[in-house]
Amino acid sequence: MRKILTLLAMLIIIMPVFAGKMPDFKLSDMSGKDISLESLLGRGPVIIDFWADYCKPCKEAMPALNTLAEKYEDITVVMISIDAPKAQARAKSYLKSKNFKFVTLFDPDKKLAKQMNVVNPPHSFMLDNTGEIVYSHVGFEAGTEKVYEGHIRNMLGLKDEAEHGQHKHGEDGEHKHGENGEHCGNCGNHAAEEK
Repeated sequence: MRKILTLLAMLIIIMPVFAGKMPDFKLSDMSGKDISLESLLGRGPVIIDFWADYCKPCKEAMPALNTLAEKYEDITVVMISIDAPKAQARAKSYLKSKNFKFVTLFDPDKKLAKQMNVVNPPHSFMLDNTGEIVYSHVGFEAGTEKVYEGHIRNMLGLKDEAEHGQHKHGEDGEHKHGENGEHCGNCGNHAAEEK
């Protein structure tokens, strides 16, 4: 019974995170300039990832998030450090050494992190251009970036990459080749000598 009550309490706390908007905030960037959520949303969809310098999965996620930031110009990736003030110098040094293409902000008192029920980093939120949370994920493991990319492509109104440039079967069931008529190499609809 105690476990059920604990689970219900956690669901009540977590539910607002999955349905609703990210609260507006102003946090300092690497140079000390205050950046608001509103200013970030003006560019399009936003990925917000809470991280800490001591967190190995956080650092493993950064190259994948950076790749997404480079691939999709219309999104903004924001890394929010929840490191204590005395650990910020280490976090800044780490980021400068990597030359990532994302916005870095600092939440040293964890005010925003607490509002978003961030307990263990990395904790990522994907926001549409209105600030609505469309996806949330805790942790990072291989393949997570593919899930993120699917949400990004959906928010940007792009076709699924699996359909782009590969073989297709039309509505009539007729086999279709790649975009330029080249052999798709992915199906058994060709004679052995063609493969």
